[in-house]
Amino acid sequence: MERSNGYVYGSAAPKMPVEPQRRAGKRVVRKVYSKPLPSRSSIPKVQMIFCIVFMVAVSFLILYRYAAISELNYRMGQLTEEYNRLRDENRALNVEIETSINLDYVKEFAETRLNMHKPDSYQIVTVSVPKSDYSVVVDQSYIDDATENTSLIGNIVKLFKAILQ
Repeated sequence: MERSNGYVYGSAAPKMPVEPQRRAGKRVVRKVYSKPLPSRSSIPKVQMIFCIVFMVAVSFLILYRYAAISELNYRMGQLTEEYNRLRDENRALNVEIETSINLDYVKEFAETRLNMHKPDSYQIVTVSVPKSDYSVVVDQSYIDDATENTSLIGNIVKLFKAILQ
């Protein structure tokens, strides 16, 4: 009940074919080449070492780049903190200046030390400003030039014309 695929149907083990007795002294056959076999070349080792060195160099380059980016981010954070601190200090100083100004002191200082005084009535000159509306007339050629050739292609053509003239 054996088939060609070697599967045995049933539970009995198949009988193995009987092999003829092997001789006790076996001959060893060696092939003799007329040319000597070439020794292994060291090129694959050199290529492997070059690849490893190249990968290490690329890895260090990537690490250096990330280290530089991290350092710049840290420096930017420090500068941002310093900017915020200085901005807050400037705001506090502006508030302090605004609250510390005493107008009576300024008036007294101007009158006593700088010899300033309020103008007399004859020193005051009033200026009358007419309240009439007016309009500006724009030249029509300016409007035409502004609206003409506003496209990119028109501007390029205009540029070439200017270059060629």
